[in-house]
Amino acid sequence: MRAVLCAGVAATLLLSVSASARGQDTTQTQPHDSAKVVLIHQLLTMTHAVDLGISAIETAISAQRAANPRLPAVFLDRFLAEVRNRRGDFEDMIVNVYDHHFSSDELRQLILFYQTPVGQKMIAESPAILQESMQAGRQWGLRLGTSIAKQLESDSTQSTP
Repeated sequence: MRAVLCAGVAATLLLSVSASARGQDTTQTQPHDSAKVVLIHQLLTMTHAVDLGISAIETAISAQRAANPRLPAVFLDRFLAEVRNRRGDFEDMIVNVYDHHFSSDELRQLILFYQTPVGQKMIAESPAILQESMQAGRQWGLRLGTSIAKQLESDSTQSTP
């Protein structure tokens, strides 16, 4: 049971940061256009995209610790260590996603944008935006869950003779 719980949490943590890759086959081989791969790595480095993804996982792990005390701390500690140790694997997967969604010309345009003042502001504000968005999502989910629980409670009391 504990192993199933741990595996479920691991999948949830990774899904929380990989929603943009939904529907993508992230096991595909690296793109063949090495010049495009260089552009993607430049964009990922410039925007700290991989760092933001790992930060999101760290935040999700922290939330899991608080929300699920039955989950062994050693599992979460090892999971987080593996996330950090295998950062390159994660980056390779993200490269494939960007390769699928952007042409080389579009990547150049994005790089130019992120060199502008507003692009630099976007980069600087992204960590705070990510954290605040995750918090907003948790609050929204709590409100929805509470509302549904009240509806179900009301439904069950109305159906009882």
